[in-house]
Amino acid sequence: MADTANPDSNLEWSIFLGEILNHGNDVNNERKQERSKRREREIQRAALRVFARDGISKSRIQDIAAEAGMPVSTLYEYCSSKEELAYIVPMASLSEFYSEFAAAAVGEATAGGKLRLYLTLAADFARRNPDWARVLYLEIWPSVLITESPLRRYLDDYVRIIVFLIRQGARLGEWAAEENPYELAAILNGSVNQIIITALLYRRPHNLAKAAESILDRTMSLFRPAAGKKKARAVSLKRR
Repeated sequence: MADTANPDSNLEWSIFLGEILNHGNDVNNERKQERSKRREREIQRAALRVFARDGISKSRIQDIAAEAGMPVSTLYEYCSSKEELAYIVPMASLSEFYSEFAAAAVGEATAGGKLRLYLTLAADFARRNPDWARVLYLEIWPSVLITESPLRRYLDDYVRIIVFLIRQGARLGEWAAEENPYELAAILNGSVNQIIITALLYRRPHNLAKAAESILDRTMSLFRPAAGKKKARAVSLKRR
């Protein structure tokens, strides 16, 4: 059920998430004005398969064209280089993930609930899209080249959502306001990312969402309760 007790927080969240969703819409609309939607999706899917199979550095534009079943000259009508495709493919899937999360988060009443849902859904999205996850988590994210690409904003948005929810939870009294949101975001994101990377490399664990829930039970215990909650808990323990 939506949290109607904090309409200002709900509005703030809606505006923030809408801004992130619009990032993906802006890029997609620009490209769709110039290119065939269907053919572009075929190229992106082919590039994803090649990148996941061979790695970005070893992949060739000829391999992607062959995988897509088209001449290299036709592929160049849709993208200028292999590197462009290497960033477009993760961006398209991240936009899909953000939209999926936005729809699922409607029923979450608290910042903590949204935060847990976000990271659990990220792990499950990686499970459902293993080729994309392999390219993003094993090749793109560790690369220093993302600082010079449009993908940087998409990855920044990924972490911005975590930081936003940590700050909002503190304002709403779900945990202590003195917590460092960037430090906590690094712990939460890093722990879930490590589970995803381990699964990609060693095919364990099989159930990424369940593994993410387990690690979040531990990492979110690092959130210290707000002052009012500390007092209420102390009174409760004293009565026992």
